[in-house]
Amino acid sequence: MELTARELLTHLFQAAIDEVDGRYCVQTWCHNNAAKFDHCIAIGKAAPAMLQGALDHHKNLRQALLICPPRQCSRSLRKNKCINIVESSHPVPDQSSLDAGEALLGFLASIPEGEKLLVLISGGSSSLVEVPVAGLSLEQLQQINQHLLASGKNIQQMNAWRKQFSRIKGGGLLKYVQAEHCTQLLISDVQGDDVSVIGSGLLVANKHETDDDEFLHELFSTIQCERTDATDTIDSNIVATQQKAMQAVCDEARNMGVDCYLHDEFLSGEAEEQGVRIAQWLLDAPAGVHIWGGETTVTLPEKPGTGGRNQQFALAAAQVLDGYHDISLLAAGTDGIDGNTPCAGAVVYGSTLQAAQKLGMDVAQALKKADAGKVLMATEYWLQTGPTNTNVMDLVIAYKR
Repeated sequence: MELTARELLTHLFQAAIDEVDGRYCVQTWCHNNAAKFDHCIAIGKAAPAMLQGALDHHKNLRQALLICPPRQCSRSLRKNKCINIVESSHPVPDQSSLDAGEALLGFLASIPEGEKLLVLISGGSSSLVEVPVAGLSLEQLQQINQHLLASGKNIQQMNAWRKQFSRIKGGGLLKYVQAEHCTQLLISDVQGDDVSVIGSGLLVANKHETDDDEFLHELFSTIQCERTDATDTIDSNIVATQQKAMQAVCDEARNMGVDCYLHDEFLSGEAEEQGVRIAQWLLDAPAGVHIWGGETTVTLPEKPGTGGRNQQFALAAAQVLDGYHDISLLAAGTDGIDGNTPCAGAVVYGSTLQAAQKLGMDVAQALKKADAGKVLMATEYWLQTGPTNTNVMDLVIAYKR
């Protein structure tokens, strides 16, 4: 039976997710490297799946620490007595993030010398665990993160600033590691797969220059930073990337007999602008499936509405695609979360704009107010996946008949 355009796009998106699933990738790496570890730390949005992958291979881990968002853990992980589970806050840290930081330092201190440690890192770690520099209050830490999230900065710029206010980021955690051997496996949620940026580089000592941000420079100047930069290094391995997910889309499309074009360009910058540009390009593009990876940004207005960068991208593209019924476009976060919604993103067509107008919705105003989610959920063009067990930034998949 022939798939609808939405069914095809969501099937291809799921193929990407399956290829970079945290459990599968960690289990495969451990098996291929015949790795043996005594203790494990897993931090991030994909941490529960990554830890399960480690447990699949290491049946006799002595102890593990899992730091993740609330309601992400399976029943089997919760029943495992060797695992200490700490649920904390994302995308803005709160007291639970500081509690997670203390739990992390305590766990590291409990590891006897001469034993081996496996650390699993995925996106979201920057918010989920923190030990702030002396003199920085929780309220100030939250102000910093809220400012960064609304600023339109990319993840490299945000994490460069987060390192300045942390005792454990930017390699700061290295000085607390006393295990004889430490290996970290990472799922990359950053352009270029730079291990010093993923999770703000907890175990990678590498400085990044901060940009010219007056608010943050002024705040930084008032704090007496006492952190010392570590210079040690550990064995780091990236087990899942955006490129790997994109290639899985391409392979699956071709297996289904559909022409496929994998675009090297990394989509960045304002989501609305990029959505318009890609949609305009698609009008004259060859038929088949087209794939881009990236992570756009949205500079938020004073009182933002509902939605995220992928919904903003998709709704902006829908304006251009209005009336072109041979083109469909999916824009979604591979972590299953887009902004302040339960959606991963959206799938739009040549009829999306008309559907919104029939409901009396002003699409241009929704985009201006960062309220794309309201339109897309009302018209049922949103895409909801639930937790995906991974996070390799965003994918845009378009299909032209």
